[in-house]
Amino acid sequence: MSRTNYPSSLQPTESLSVSLPTGNTVLLPVCKRNFAPWLGDPGFTFGGKPLVDFGGERCFAELAILRLLHLDGWHGVWVEAYGGRHFLNAMPSAWKLVSHVKLPTEREVVLTMIKEKGGTSACFDILAWQGAELLLAEAKRAKKDKLTEPQHRFIAGALECGISAEQMLIVEWDYEVQ
Repeated sequence: MSRTNYPSSLQPTESLSVSLPTGNTVLLPVCKRNFAPWLGDPGFTFGGKPLVDFGGERCFAELAILRLLHLDGWHGVWVEAYGGRHFLNAMPSAWKLVSHVKLPTEREVVLTMIKEKGGTSACFDILAWQGAELLLAEAKRAKKDKLTEPQHRFIAGALECGISAEQMLIVEWDYEVQ
């Protein structure tokens, strides 16, 4: 299934060549997005994770991306893999994570299949769906973050499960210039 109906706020403008464990390469779509920095009380930050301001809400970039998808009619969750796999839709308040939402069974099955095929517990940050369409999005801070080797295995596993490269979006984000 090819993914071309991206939300207007997350339109890809370039692509990233990713080397897979198989020796093949794949081109993933990349969109660039700026967010306002959070200037208020940081609260819990996972030990210094950057915060953005999304409509007056203190959040991590992953949640801001999820909010953009929600505004465009998508359903989805932030898949946080710290200490297990948790499905979040709001800011965590402590290191001990608890899933905020229950993932529909058919979506959880997809993640389990990718984990088995890729041989990794790594996952892209966002799992979103709109009807039968699926989108996996990974937040990467510009000039600071890169895809990891376990994420390369996740990509390979997703491809083996029939998820197209167009359904895996890299969201390269940074702070707006003030």
